[in-house]
Amino acid sequence: MSRTPRILLGVLMLGALASCSRSEEKPPEIIRPVLSMVIEPRTTQVFGFAGSVEPQVSADLAFRLLGRVVSRDVQVGDIVSKGTTIAALDPTALELSLQAAKAELSNAEAQFANAAASEERQRQLLASANATQAVFDAAQQARKAAEAGVERAKASLAKSQEQLGYARLFSDFDGVVTAVGAEVGQTVSPGQTVVTVARSDLREAVVDIPDQLTGDLAAGTPFQVILQSLPTIQTGA
Repeated sequence: MSRTPRILLGVLMLGALASCSRSEEKPPEIIRPVLSMVIEPRTTQVFGFAGSVEPQVSADLAFRLLGRVVSRDVQVGDIVSKGTTIAALDPTALELSLQAAKAELSNAEAQFANAAASEERQRQLLASANATQAVFDAAQQARKAAEAGVERAKASLAKSQEQLGYARLFSDFDGVVTAVGAEVGQTVSPGQTVVTVARSDLREAVVDIPDQLTGDLAAGTPFQVILQSLPTIQTGA
């Protein structure tokens, strides 16, 4: 009778241990879905393009007048400063025109002086009843006409002086001569390029890029500029 209770007790103990073991097991972890993508290594390609270094700012200098070139003081590669005389036209005809304009002004001023004096004389005669109103009015009109003649002569003189100034060609900025378009003794037309001057402090690299590659380029894409003749000279762009 004593064996049966021990067996039952053993069964009860095993049952209790099994129950405790199940209560201590952790619940299974929840698997959360995650978006993912496969990353494949991509080889960076470096391309080289031929091009040229050109000035950002250049100017084709030309005379405003028709004339014969009597001097050209620069050659390709020369450094010029702002205000430097580049070339000159024959000024003979322009100087003669200037002298004629000066003589015309002197004559107009003399006529004005005579007309003004005549007007004043007629004014005094009219005040003393020794001249008619019509005579005074005529003298006054003559004075006004002479005054207008002086203004026209001054304008003509200013134009002649301006034209003479156009006989000399100057550079508007410091730079280097990159091309010449006229020689001494040649007759040039207004606007015909005589010399091309470029600023030496501002340059840009100009390259030809194939159409199939332009779509891959964006603003700010880095470039490295290397001079073919001097590879040690490099710069970023």
